[in-house]
Amino acid sequence: MTLRRRTFLAGAAGLSPFVLAACATGGAPAPQAPKVSSTNGDAKNPFGVDPKAPLDVVIFKGGFSDDYAKFHESMYKKRYPEASVKHTGIQDVATQMQPRFVGGNPPDVLDNSGMPVPVATLASQGQLTDLAPLLAAPAWDTEGKTVGDTLLAGATSTLTFEGKALGINYAYNLGGIWYNGKLFREKGWEYPETWDGLMALGAETAKASIPLWTYQGQHPGYMLGVIMPMFQKHGGNEVMKHIDNLEDGAWQQESVRLVAEAMEEIKSRKFLLPGTASLTHIQAQAAWLKHKAAIIPCGSWLKNEMKSQVPADFEMQIAPTPSLSESDKIPFAAINNGPGEDFIIPAQAKNVPGGLEFLRIMMSVEGARQFAELTHTLTVVADAHSDQTSDPIIVSSNERLQAAKQVEPLENSMYPTWYPKLYEEASAATGVLLTGNLDAKGFVDRIQKYADKVKKDPKIKKFTR
Repeated sequence: MTLRRRTFLAGAAGLSPFVLAACATGGAPAPQAPKVSSTNGDAKNPFGVDPKAPLDVVIFKGGFSDDYAKFHESMYKKRYPEASVKHTGIQDVATQMQPRFVGGNPPDVLDNSGMPVPVATLASQGQLTDLAPLLAAPAWDTEGKTVGDTLLAGATSTLTFEGKALGINYAYNLGGIWYNGKLFREKGWEYPETWDGLMALGAETAKASIPLWTYQGQHPGYMLGVIMPMFQKHGGNEVMKHIDNLEDGAWQQESVRLVAEAMEEIKSRKFLLPGTASLTHIQAQAAWLKHKAAIIPCGSWLKNEMKSQVPADFEMQIAPTPSLSESDKIPFAAINNGPGEDFIIPAQAKNVPGGLEFLRIMMSVEGARQFAELTHTLTVVADAHSDQTSDPIIVSSNERLQAAKQVEPLENSMYPTWYPKLYEEASAATGVLLTGNLDAKGFVDRIQKYADKVKKDPKIKKFTR
């Protein structure tokens, strides 16, 4: 399953309510990006960048912060010293970028993450630049390869519409359940591979007056990020495919229902940190760092987001979601992983060649290594991190990733990108399941009802895989 920051945060907080489809193009023909070639014969400037043209870069300043982008901008300035580079770090991307798309003045590069502009809407309107020239261009610092040759599989898959790669997922995130290795050793606890084992662990942590679990309560999408890989493991990737394709009764499949029943057990056995529902993601993560809960779900950005609060002796370790039963179709080692942090180049950008060049810099080995050092997270640049051994999280992430590659992978979930309001509804239902009066049947029925509404709405473009 592709792991995107938005996949966690879009839930309870909700996506921006604006509807681009009603106003972005004002009924005019879809915008057309300038024709850009990647084969002009100049390996150092394959897109014909105007060395004096300004570059406008907008970055989601979330868990990864934006220092990495400032480094990439310095690389751009070194190559094009006469160009001015405007850097903007923001958080509510959709709200702040809506007026710029509507006004025909979007940035040259946009990190469309956090609370993003719905990318499916932008794609359907022709608002995004086809990145085929970028993928075919010579790699920045890997001789004999194109940019596309240097990327891990899936780098563009969730941002490909009608055969066109309209964005790149840059960060290679792992998502799962985090715990303190030092605390677990001291208590004699082991992270289990099965749900029954996890419930037994909850009984042990309770004896130590430590609740088993907390999560980013105001953003229950974090826990939906546990539920989805669990039902994929149980029933196989077909379970998610049925959901993505809006098939009748997809949310009422047995695997989804059984995982929902398992989640109910957290509530009935009081294994959740009291007050979790009211916590922001920062508050919940801070509580976990103070041993107010034994485990917490999150993605690879966790340490960078909490770096000022991580105790010196805290050994952050990530594990896959547990298997629901021994008969699960996909083994425990499969971990939620894949590209995230969506980078796009608007079709109406003033400097499309410069935007493409900026992404080429990001896909360089030099740029990717700096991102990893600053964020403790891998990138989609395939060979950039093999010799980065000084960061324990990078090392452990690589180990989990290599183990996951030995088993059937968890396929990408597409409905969060294709139908963001459906994802919002599923996340909200997850919060009520864990802390409210919704039971497992009510959970699957509520989401199925909304999925049926999406399926029947002729105004919503449908996708299949």
